[in-house]
Amino acid sequence: MILLDTNVVSELMRPRPDARVAAFLAARPLEELFLPSLVVAEIRYGLARLPDGQRRDGLEDLFGRLLREGFGDRVLPFDASGATAYARARAARESAGRPIALADALIAGLALAHGAALATRNVADFELLGLTLLNPWEDP
Repeated sequence: MILLDTNVVSELMRPRPDARVAAFLAARPLEELFLPSLVVAEIRYGLARLPDGQRRDGLEDLFGRLLREGFGDRVLPFDASGATAYARARAARESAGRPIALADALIAGLALAHGAALATRNVADFELLGLTLLNPWEDP
């Protein structure tokens, strides 16, 4: 199981996604790729902040299709086990003198609770948590 961070999903929504990211995802079975519900929230928030118009409408449509056709039932809700893992991860990072952003800690908690790897460009943001981190811009 691989959870996709917000930056990976955002890259997929670009007019011309980075070829390395596309290759990284194409090399994995679709059934292994999951979206944390928090990533859905972050993308939806980013879209809601855009001015009304054709660009926003197009991106909202694209993201809706990506959710329905690309991920279907592979959106992981944040649950009690994710909350427990989040709390431990965030406290551990603070104790190490490396605080972690709330959204990143929530995503990390969900990955830890499910024993999943995390695909992200921001590997340093998730270090020291015991996660398997994959960088689609660098890892084949």
